[in-house]
Amino acid sequence: MKPIYLYLFIPLLMTSAMAIADGKVVSISQTPGDSIAIWIKAAKDRNHSQQERIAYLEKAYIQTHNEHNDSLRCTRLLDIAHTYYKLDDSLNFRKVNKEAFELAMTLKDSNNIARSHWYWGNFYSKKRVKDSAYYSYFKAQKIYESVNNNFYSGRMLLNMAIIQSDLKDYTGSEITAIKAISILKPLQKYRQLYGCYNNLGIVLNELGDYNKALYYHNEALKYQQKIKSINTFKANTLNNIGVVYEMQNNYKKAINYYQQALQEKNLKQNNIGLYAMLLDNLAFSTLKLNDTLTAKKLFYKALEIKDSIGDFKSMSINKLHLAQYYLVVKDTGKAVQLISEAKELSAKTHNDRDLLTSLLLLSKLDKKNNYQYSSQYIKLNDSLQKKERSIRNKFARIRFETDEFIDENERLSRQKRLLFLVLGFLALLSGMGFVIKNQITKNKELKFEQLQQNANEEIYNLMLAQQFKFDEGSRKEKKRISQELHDGVLGKLFGTRLILNTLNDKADEESIKKREKYISDLQEIEEEVRNVSHELHNRSLITDVGYVRLIENLLESQCKISNFEYEFSHDDNIVWEEVNGSLKMNLYRILQEAIQNINKYAKATKVAINFKSEDNTIILEIHDNGVGFHKNSKNEGIGLKNMRSRVAKLKGELTLNSSPGKGTSIHISVPYR
Repeated sequence: MKPIYLYLFIPLLMTSAMAIADGKVVSISQTPGDSIAIWIKAAKDRNHSQQERIAYLEKAYIQTHNEHNDSLRCTRLLDIAHTYYKLDDSLNFRKVNKEAFELAMTLKDSNNIARSHWYWGNFYSKKRVKDSAYYSYFKAQKIYESVNNNFYSGRMLLNMAIIQSDLKDYTGSEITAIKAISILKPLQKYRQLYGCYNNLGIVLNELGDYNKALYYHNEALKYQQKIKSINTFKANTLNNIGVVYEMQNNYKKAINYYQQALQEKNLKQNNIGLYAMLLDNLAFSTLKLNDTLTAKKLFYKALEIKDSIGDFKSMSINKLHLAQYYLVVKDTGKAVQLISEAKELSAKTHNDRDLLTSLLLLSKLDKKNNYQYSSQYIKLNDSLQKKERSIRNKFARIRFETDEFIDENERLSRQKRLLFLVLGFLALLSGMGFVIKNQITKNKELKFEQLQQNANEEIYNLMLAQQFKFDEGSRKEKKRISQELHDGVLGKLFGTRLILNTLNDKADEESIKKREKYISDLQEIEEEVRNVSHELHNRSLITDVGYVRLIENLLESQCKISNFEYEFSHDDNIVWEEVNGSLKMNLYRILQEAIQNINKYAKATKVAINFKSEDNTIILEIHDNGVGFHKNSKNEGIGLKNMRSRVAKLKGELTLNSSPGKGTSIHISVPYR
């Protein structure tokens, strides 16, 4: 009879391990003034009633609709869903977790998608829908693996291993747990490593490899010692080691480990369920050593505790163990009564294993109804085997389809890599062709710029030559007029004066006065004509006015287009004849472009142009009182780009300031020495 109740006892151990794996998943982040976090924190406070805590969560949920940051809202929804799960509010958990999952999918937020799958896994595991729980953990694990979150990937593998163990897929559970250990061990996550080794010990015990089972349980104890937080893991593992020795009929060693576990400090206060289970297991081993009196006391003490805490699911195994006691003391009627009670309890709590054991025992003990119980046992056993086989196949199919999907992805990845290599080679050829073509174009542009510069020099020289010829003609004309005045008019006036001096025959006083007056007037005319002649002659000697005259002519011609008034000033310290012709030509073109822009866009009425010299630098300032523009929002036109290009070639700087309604100012500085 021993294998029956031990077989039923093992799931309790695995449930304990799963509770460890399904502990707190993600802590809630809190920010001062964050009302959602405050409501969630209040909902987690055990000092409030269940109804109050759910009400707080509802307020937090309503508040999430005012959160405009979708990513933060998704995280908050998951916090709320997880708290609903902790409060056993299945309806609201489903609603909020589904909403969070859909939002995470919309945002393509891998971490929150995985987190939602994780919560579904916890929920289905709690509801004992093991295949759905496994699938949810599997989906979460694959996502965490893809984003290199090794810790959470390892935790999902641990949860999957425990579910596989629950459903008797022991080989699959062992493989999954070992994979989890390979991920978690480098991270030194001792709590999760304890869970992995604890699960391996249970699995190997079920497979009958007791030495390996003991090895894994002792490894679990080593990691338990490294966990700093208060826990009952040591008592849990000592209990599991005791079960391994029970399976080997070594009841004395089993009792020793059970008693060690019961002596753990504050075990009854910290985990009364485990405490009751240890009493039940101790009672069973004690019964096997024929100490019926002690065994009976321990059985009833364990049963009383389980009844007081409402642990009806494990009460069925306790009653089956107690029935074994009554069979030993030859009270078959009491044994049948207890087994019948265990049958009813296991049916109500959906504990199929205890139900199966109850039916088997009743088929042997109740001679009147043994056929009925045997039929029910066979039917249930076949059903469970089919169900477990179907689920194991489903696990295998999920893994196979995933591996197939991975293989397909790798094949597609290889095709993509090959395609990228071909495209890369073609791109390289195209790039080389482009570079060569671009270099040829640049060479042509450089040659064109050189030709253009030479042309500009020639144009400028022609303009200066034209201006020089104009000035030369003007100087010659002025000189001719000066000579005419000097040689012609002045000569004649001088002759007239001499005649008047000789015509001094009349000696009367009035005639003398008139002659003196005429002579004085002629002298004044002579002096005035001489001054004019000298001034014209001196002006004809000035030659450094060519470039300035070009600028003045440009302004004079352009101001008539949009009727603006202009002020032109220049620094006399600039000796334009010493300035490089290319520099003067570019400054002229820059000014020409600026004036054209003023005519096109500025609607200006006044324009000021100033040339000055500072520290071997020529500064050109152009200002208008036009409409202006937002220089940060308006794209630069070709004209302004050309101006910047010319200034850059001259190794100078161009600064532009403009704003709507305040006109535009351009400051250009270029070195010239």
